Amino acid sequence: MVDFEAEFRFNISRNKLIGGVIFGNAESLSELSNNKLAKILPGFGAGLRINFNKYSRTNVCIDYGVGTKGSRGFAGNLGEVF
Repeated sequence: MVDFEAEFRFNISRNKLIGGVIFGNAESLSELSNNKLAKILPGFGAGLRINFNKYSRTNVCIDYGVGTKGSRGFAGNLGEVF
């Protein structure tokens, strides 16, 4: 598997209570029979970040992503993956 991801985060409110993110990714998985990377699968989306705790910098995250072949969906998280 080869995976590339990038995101851009920005503040919406001056006090950094509410922020946003736009992101994109591309990945490719090798075929079992020949180990060649045949297809690149792109995805992109946007999200909202609400600062839950300013001391630990914990965010409530709500994201919406779109992928290939009509895949799409919402994801929520408390905290950050990275």
